[in-house]
Formats: sequence, structure tokens, C-alpha cells
Amino acid sequence: MINKKKFFPAFLIRILIKDFNISYLFPYFEGETISILKIKPNKRGIQTLKEIYIASVFPFNFFIRWKKINKIFSFTVFPEPKKCDFLFYQDRKNKGELETNRSGWEGDLLSVRDYIEGTPVKYIHWKATAKTDKLKVKELSELKSQPVIIDFEKISLPEKELKLSCITYLILEMMKRGVPVGLKIKDKFYKPSLSYNHKITLLTELALYE
Repeated sequence: MINKKKFFPAFLIRILIKDFNISYLFPYFEGETISILKIKPNKRGIQTLKEIYIASVFPFNFFIRWKKINKIFSFTVFPEPKKCDFLFYQDRKNKGELETNRSGWEGDLLSVRDYIEGTPVKYIHWKATAKTDKLKVKELSELKSQPVIIDFEKISLPEKELKLSCITYLILEMMKRGVPVGLKIKDKFYKPSLSYNHKITLLTELALYE
């Protein structure tokens, strides 16, 4: 908000966003002021702000002056992320594209097994070795940075909005962990990537899904 009157401060300036029934009051400011308004849309997809007004009740509520902002603002609302644990564990039983529990060298500890010739010394489990008098090594999960491809049609959830929310959560969580994520949805295929633009592209695709 900018007050162009250099020698006269602004009083009781209110911003009204009728599209979302939001109101915010600037009691007093000189020159320029900034505030952040939180908007909570009730559905995903492309949303617009059409009814934005600036109003003032100064002086002393005797009258109200108002002006409509003659501009339409558009933005995309992504699906609400919802954690669905089954997406991570379902693949332990089925050979799907979300598999992350294979043995490897750099991930979480899966089990302890007998030493196999050629296993690096750093993976020897010394505590287990001392208890059993046999050389034991750590069996770790495979690197979680292996690319993941999510096939929308193969996610077994009957309710569309829940499926979109679960996949949104999965994309955000995987990319946060450094896992490249790809997506198959309808007739489109997005190769796994970790870039910010790629993440926005995937979330936008989910937001606009019909």
C-alpha cells in the first residue's frame, strides 16, 4: 500500500477481498506499508481474485470512500498434501515403482548378516560380531536417491481428491529427501527430476486434474 501524499498520513484504510470474504485494516501509515493476507481456498485448481476494494471510513465514520481495483489476479491452488503411509509400504509386497527397501550400501539399516568376502570394512557390525563371535556386517537399504516414478492410475485409492492429496504429499516428501520424482498421469509422462520448476510442473498437473 502506497500513500502518495507526502505530508499527510493515511488513516483507517481497509482492504476487502470479497471473493474470499477477507478484510484487513491499516490503522495508520506514512509513505509505504506492506502486509501479507492469508487466503485459504476451498478447492484446488485455478482461482481468481476479482472483487478487491480499498475503503476508508475516515474521518470518524462519517462516510465511507471506496475504490475497486480493476484487475483480475489468477493463481493455482495445489492439492492439499496428506500423508498416506501405504504408499511407502505397499511396495514392500509388490514390485512397483515406489520401491525403496532394496539392500544396498548407503541407506537405513535393514538387518545384520554374516560377512561376505569383499564387503567393505566400514560396514562391519562390531557389536553384533562381539556378541556372536562371528564376523557380522550391516545390510543397509539402497540409496533413497534412486529415481521414483509415480503412476497415477496404479495408486489404488477410489476417491480422486484423496489420491491427489496423497500423491502431492509423496512428491513433496520425496523431493525434500533428494529423491528425483517422475509422474505418469493420463497420456503424459514427466521424467524424474529434482528441480524446483519440475516440482511446480507436477503439482500444477495434479491441481488441474479433472
